[in-house]
Amino acid sequence: MKMKQFRGCSRLYYATITVGENGTVTYSTPIKVGEVKSISREISSESEEVWADNKIDDTVFGGTAVTRTFGMTRLAPEVEAALLGNKSIEVGTTNKIKLYGTPADGSARPYLAFGYALHDGNVNRPCEVVWAYKGIVNSITKTANTIDRGTGSEGQEINVTFNAPDKAWTKTSGNELDFYMPLDSKVDNSALVNKWFAKVITPDNAETELA
Repeated sequence: MKMKQFRGCSRLYYATITVGENGTVTYSTPIKVGEVKSISREISSESEEVWADNKIDDTVFGGTAVTRTFGMTRLAPEVEAALLGNKSIEVGTTNKIKLYGTPADGSARPYLAFGYALHDGNVNRPCEVVWAYKGIVNSITKTANTIDRGTGSEGQEINVTFNAPDKAWTKTSGNELDFYMPLDSKVDNSALVNKWFAKVITPDNAETELA
């Protein structure tokens, strides 16, 4: 079967990761990030060539990191603050005003899981849904141009690096950085897709949550 090109994206969600004293990982209920315009993924692995007898004897691969960039429309301030770990304060008594501050360093940034859907031209039915684990936001752009007759909004970009979970999944005995589920966009899988984004789906809870 000929595979269609990816064309379209939707349903970008995030969930906060909490690690207990015994190392148990829990995820908050997924929250929609906003309206997503584009999604890109880059996988990188450090490698070292081992030479012996004047030739490459072996190639040693290091850990794998995945970087994703999400092109967005304008983010809600409370979502941006949650993704970056920014502080918020309220001032005033009767009509309270909320202010958001950017910390001097990134140590307050939380680990997050991100879920999203990819399409192959069918607007309503995705061809692939994804959950990616242990991500930390590197940056969120915020630019504005002067208003004229030809200048449009550039929106915002969220750049996230994902690293391997600390503990291996029970189901796979591995530390996979993400899992995705291919779908036939010709079939109505809306019930299954809704389940996928109702909670963070992992290899360890997939059978229970998706059945």
